[in-house]
Order: sequence, then structure tokens, then C-alpha cells
Amino acid sequence: MSTRYLRCAIREQIDRAESLRAAIPDIQRHAALERLAAATIVALERQSSMLERADDLLVNGCTGGAGAKALRILRGCTRVITAVDGYCMPPLHCQTERAVFLNDVLSAMHGEVGLPFPCPAVSCTSGEYYFAHPATNTVHVPFSEAAFLLHMPDFYHEMGHLLFVHVNRGAGCEPIMDGTDGALGVVDDRYSQLVGKTECGPDPALTRDGVEWMWSRWKSIWIQEAFCDLFALFAAGPAYAHSNLHLVTKTDLDIYELRPLSGQDHPSGEARMRLLDAGMRLLGHDLEADRIRAEWGAMAQLCGSPPPGYGHAFPSELLLEVAASILPTFGRAGLRGYSGGGRERGGSGGDTVAGLLNEAWRGFWRDADCGFRAAERELITRLAAAARRGAAAR
Repeated sequence: MSTRYLRCAIREQIDRAESLRAAIPDIQRHAALERLAAATIVALERQSSMLERADDLLVNGCTGGAGAKALRILRGCTRVITAVDGYCMPPLHCQTERAVFLNDVLSAMHGEVGLPFPCPAVSCTSGEYYFAHPATNTVHVPFSEAAFLLHMPDFYHEMGHLLFVHVNRGAGCEPIMDGTDGALGVVDDRYSQLVGKTECGPDPALTRDGVEWMWSRWKSIWIQEAFCDLFALFAAGPAYAHSNLHLVTKTDLDIYELRPLSGQDHPSGEARMRLLDAGMRLLGHDLEADRIRAEWGAMAQLCGSPPPGYGHAFPSELLLEVAASILPTFGRAGLRGYSGGGRERGGSGGDTVAGLLNEAWRGFWRDADCGFRAAERELITRLAAAARRGAAAR
């Protein structure tokens, strides 16, 4: 690779960083967007400075390693600039009324729970349902979400991803880390025993490779998804379980998904519903759990049967032990969960976000076939008022 070409590539990325910096609006319409803008400016200026240093290495470097070092810097800075372009610029440039409303909602949720990290900014430009991007502290949702309530509890799941990263950076919340470690210990105990059974048992679904894949999936990614589901249940109450039922019903092509030796990122939809059922009962939401179990059972009958080995991947005993290890730790860490009564109304007598989302789901089941949408619009008006109060109080 010629020095001239590498210098041109570096200059292009410097120009890209400066172009993005110039495109950041001077005035932000929400405090979360102000924080995002400030952090984005710092990140872009740092990449420009590092790229200038890489260029200087190529011009003045006295050793043969200057080119390799400059290339490493270029690649690292390109990753950061690409992340800024994809995850920071959309929320900063799409500050519509919908976006401001959703930022108010997320800010109020964040304050109600008492999360120990800065409130993320929201972008309503997602083409992939809800997702969080921890490196930029952003949450991305589809454009239409501001006009509907039934999936809004998924905000809590995405904040669970940010909490998981925060805890695993060692930034406090020791009770939560202890609970997660305890859940991983349960996983290790179960699959170390199963590995032993593969060496002496005739079960064709219990191959060593299959069990080791399940074990590695639980330790690397499924435990985080379970953590986020349980945090959302803690913070939003039954509304999150209703929302997950709704999502799985509408979008899961296979509720018993199990793709051994692949990159399956989530436990199956059916396993997540059992996890949430166990969690609701641990939290005392038995009546809601019974209702959701009945609706889920009727839907699941339309969806075939699980594949061989499925019971080894998602045994009910393991799901219950994971829920029992993680759920109590959120309260021990000082976070505030949904309790049904006290969280229905705010301390000043006003609505809370969690309370309104649960009210929305109760209204859906009561009036799903006759007029829920009109009632939902009224609830959105109340949610907007509650979210503005919550955001203003931050």
C-alpha cells in the first residue's frame, strides 16, 4: 500500500469527521439530545486529531512500522466515525415532534426506575424494531412507535442492555452483578452435567457439540437477553410480558427457534414467554401471568412443536433459576420497580409511564374488538403530559 494512497484515505476520513461535525444542529430540542450532541462533537474531534497524527507518522515517520501504525489508526477511527454516522446523526437530525415525545417518554422511564447512567437519546428511524447501541448511548425505534403504546414497554428491554453493559464495566450495582454471576453459575452447573451425559447416554439430541453450543450461547448472549427481559418485567410490570406476547405473535416465524451451531442471538420466543411467566409469579403478578399464559397457550397451539434437543436448550427449571437469581437484585441495587398500585400514580398524583402502559394493556384486552384505538389515543395524550413532567423534573 503506497504512502500516497494511505494519506489520501486518511484525509478523506478527516473530511468526513469534519462534515459530520458541521452537520450537528446548534440547538437541540431535548436534554438527552444535548448530551448526545456534546459527546458526538468530542468523539469526532478526537478522531480528527488521531487521523492527523496518523498522517504525521506517514510524513515524518523514521521507521518501517509507521505505515502499519497509521493503518491501524485509520481503521479504528473509521469504525468510530461510521458509528457516529449511523447511530448519532439520525437522532440529532430528526428532531421532530415524534422524536421529542419519545425522548420525553424514555427520560421519564429512566427517572422512574432510577437508572445509574445518563438517559439515552432516542432515534425514531430504526428499520429493525427496537434496539440499543451502548457505545453511543442511543435507543432506536421505528417511526410509527410514537403513535402506539402496546410495544412501548420494549424501551425497558433496550435500557436493560445499557444497564447490563454498565454493570459489566464494574460501574457499581454490585448486587446486580452478583445476581448475574449467580445465574451464570446455574448455567455452568447444568451444562457441565449435560456434557457428562453426552459421553455415556443414548439420547440422539444430546450431542457434545450441541450441548457445548447451548452452553456457549447462554454464557455469551442468551444470559444478556434474559437479563433484559427480566429488567423490563421488573420496571414495567406485566405490560412488558403482554408486549412480548404481542411481538412474538406478530413476528416470530418459529416460536421454538433452535439453530444449533449458528449465531442465534436470542432464546426462542416460547422460552422467553416461559421466563416471563416465571418472573411474573416471582414478582406477585399471578393473575396477569394466568391471563397471558392462557392467551399464549392458545396461540402456541397453532405453531407446531419443538425440535429435538429443545428441552436441553431451554429447560423450565433453568429459566426459573435464572429469573430467581437476577430479578431480586434490581431492587437490592436501589432501582425502583413497578408494583401495580404505588407506581400506577406518580408521587404528585400524576400518571407514571409504567402505570399508563399497564393501563393501555388492560384496555386492549377489555376493548380490543371495539374501540381500543380511540382509548389508546387518549392514553397517549396522558402519556405525553406525564412524560413532559418527568423530563422537566430531571
